[in-house]
Amino acid sequence: MASSFRCLLALRRRVPRAVALVAAAATVGVMAACAPGTPAAAGSAVWGISYEAPKRGSAADAEFLRTRRVLEEVRSALAGQYRLPDGVTMTAKSCKDAEAEYDPETGRIVVCYEFVGEMRDLLRDAGRPDPGERAEGALRETLYHEGAHALIDKWELPFVGQEEDVADQFAAYQLIRQGARGQRQLAAMADIYHLYAEDSDPQDIDFSDEHSPDAARAANYRCWLYGARPKADERLVDGTVLTRDRSEGCEEEWEALRRGWEHLLKPHRKGSGNGVP
Repeated sequence: MASSFRCLLALRRRVPRAVALVAAAATVGVMAACAPGTPAAAGSAVWGISYEAPKRGSAADAEFLRTRRVLEEVRSALAGQYRLPDGVTMTAKSCKDAEAEYDPETGRIVVCYEFVGEMRDLLRDAGRPDPGERAEGALRETLYHEGAHALIDKWELPFVGQEEDVADQFAAYQLIRQGARGQRQLAAMADIYHLYAEDSDPQDIDFSDEHSPDAARAANYRCWLYGARPKADERLVDGTVLTRDRSEGCEEEWEALRRGWEHLLKPHRKGSGNGVP
């Protein structure tokens, strides 16, 4: 895949509205008939993990990432669900900038210790309760988002709309289905986007950017959380991040998102056939 699929998470503070995957999923059957067949042996590659030694100033954030086992948990979840034709490695390292990205040229998801520190500092400075738990949740969302880029790249998955929006949908799809803990983690990332949006000058928003604006991403995550449990999560409709008008369609948005991803990834699930257990 082209390098445009790379996701720079330091700049994920900008976002368009999420695009449902139903149309993309509907094309899978057509494309399968036209594209070369997937080899029966494909899917034996692994999701790997590596840690590089942190540079000065990053040791505490590297320890946070290791102790919380963020990479290990996301790797376990993705490896337990999906096959890969080529390996993907999640690498934690020190970087020049605070970012996280998937690089299709190397097949690596890189999470910078500086990005870990940025999440922790942002939540602590905002006075959020349990900032460590919230930062952990946001980092898991980040890895699922980057995992979506990896799956799209490795399996050449068809999709409609902007890839960054589709990757957000995948992160929501993964976390919401994990129950209360995963839903809290997704809500933590929605809160971070809300904090970014509050700290931004509307005149500085680049609407041509491949990422949607932060306020839209916060609203999207709250909408899907509400749509998955409308009776239990009424508090999410606060009239500011998620309006009542938007909330009226959130159940349908969530169902379209869920069905779309399930259809799109069905051929690549473990136990789906194709000669791979």
